Amino acid sequence: MFETTLHSLSAVLIVMFMVGVGWLFGRLGFIRKEHKSLMIKLIICAGMPALVVNNVFGNLDLTKLDRPLLLFLLPALSMLITLALGILLAAVLKPDPKRRGGFITMCAFSNSIFVGLPMNTGLFGDAAVPYVMCFYIVNTTLFWTVGNYLISRSGDGEAHEKGFFSNLKKLISPPLVALAISLPLLALGVRMPAPVVRLAGYMGNIVTPIALFYIGYALYEYGLKSMKPDKHMLGVMLVRFICAPLIMAGLCKLFGFGGMPSGVLVVESAMPVMTQAVVVAAAHDADESFVAGGMSVTTLGCFVLVPLLMLFLKALGLI
Repeated sequence: MFETTLHSLSAVLIVMFMVGVGWLFGRLGFIRKEHKSLMIKLIICAGMPALVVNNVFGNLDLTKLDRPLLLFLLPALSMLITLALGILLAAVLKPDPKRRGGFITMCAFSNSIFVGLPMNTGLFGDAAVPYVMCFYIVNTTLFWTVGNYLISRSGDGEAHEKGFFSNLKKLISPPLVALAISLPLLALGVRMPAPVVRLAGYMGNIVTPIALFYIGYALYEYGLKSMKPDKHMLGVMLVRFICAPLIMAGLCKLFGFGGMPSGVLVVESAMPVMTQAVVVAAAHDADESFVAGGMSVTTLGCFVLVPLLMLFLKALGLI
């Protein structure tokens, strides 16, 4: 138990180290304000679509999964419930309008791949990978539709646009288009050529380092005070670390879904804030410093969460 927990927490150390590199590069002047637009475009328009293609065609085989429908349904229900909880908390805590979309999105969606994947493989072994992929697909789909839309509504650049087509434009993004094409092809049994999957893997690998460097630079630009927990940050941590795993555990119990797959889903639901949320906040001119602080604080919170979560899962008999 202790060894697997340490192995899993190494993912958190890697995340914070890369954020630290971004902060240092900002301080040394290697990353400057004029570079931010290019970094955002690289992540959203090139890296994320490629990452989607690589993960769908390279890591997901629906024929080898037990009760695959539940593996998509349970994460979707959990995220929609936490999304509603985030909306309710936003009404109670009343964050600044530029923070509101980011606050709700941080409550609902987790870092399912860069932190969640090594966490789960460290705890459950390589057998956890297909279940992580199912969670990732639901998480990514809802984030790039609902989350992207909510954050865009909080941004200065588009906050006052109205009408069906302007709202539809906020829902459509390159990662979502990649998902909309990849998933039906996979369901139809279409296999992408291996060189294409490898190319997508190489391109997708830029997402995490560039996003984490960006977050580190944002923390440098706005100051480490953005990581100071206020009532809004504490609200996000409450939902991410307590409500979300409890909701997922309850859904697993309700649907009679147990064993290692349910453990993977509960761990995934309790992971930190998505790194891409910071980039989307910046792209829409929302409060990126708040989202960057939330991502960093919740990532550090994994040090405390993971051992307690494993004890909780064992007590419930989910693992």
